[in-house]
Amino acid sequence: MASLFDVVGTSRLPSGDTLLILGLESTSQRNLDEFGRSDGEFQLYGFEKHIDHRLRSIVSYIRRSGFSAEPVGWLGYPRRGELNLKDEAIRAGLGRRGKSTIVLHPKYGPRLRFTAIRTDYPMEAPPGSCLTEEENPTCSECSICIDACPAKALEPYRMPDPSLCLSNSANMTQEQGRLVPCDICLSLCPAARGK
Repeated sequence: MASLFDVVGTSRLPSGDTLLILGLESTSQRNLDEFGRSDGEFQLYGFEKHIDHRLRSIVSYIRRSGFSAEPVGWLGYPRRGELNLKDEAIRAGLGRRGKSTIVLHPKYGPRLRFTAIRTDYPMEAPPGSCLTEEENPTCSECSICIDACPAKALEPYRMPDPSLCLSNSANMTQEQGRLVPCDICLSLCPAARGK
C-alpha cells in the first residue's frame, strides 16, 4: 500500500470495520484537484486518472486475501453526508487540522488528497499515528488563509458554514468546461511550500 500511496493510515468505524485511509500528494504533474461536471454529474477527473488504478489494486489484494473491501463512495471519495475524510485522516494520524480546516502533513503540507476503503481486513494503526485534534503548531502564528478567504468562510480550525466555501462543488466557477475550485487558502498556505 505504501508503494502506491504517499501516506497510509487506519481508523476504526462504529461498525467494527477498518477504514483504510490512503493519501496521495497532488502536484502539477499529478493534479488530483481536476474536477468537472459531465451530464450534470460531478466528476473527479484527477482521481480517475491517478487514484482509481491504485485503489483497485489494493481492493483486489485485500479480497484475494479473503476479506471484504469496498472503496468508500466513488473512487474512495465519500459522497455528501458520508464520512469526513479530513476527520478520519486526522484520527488516523496522517496530519493535523490547519486553520483552513485542511489536513496539514509534516512533509506534504496541504497537498494530500485522501481516499478510503472500508474493510474487515485486520489492520492495526501504524506506530506513532495517534495525532490529536490539538492546535496545529504550524498555524499558531499564522492566519493567512482566514484573512485571504474571499467568502469569509473560515474561522480558526473551523468552517461554520461549508456551503460558503468557493471550493464547494456547488460554488465552483467553470473555466474551459471544467470546474475550478477557489483554493486561495491552499495556495497561500506557508505549509504548501513543502520541506
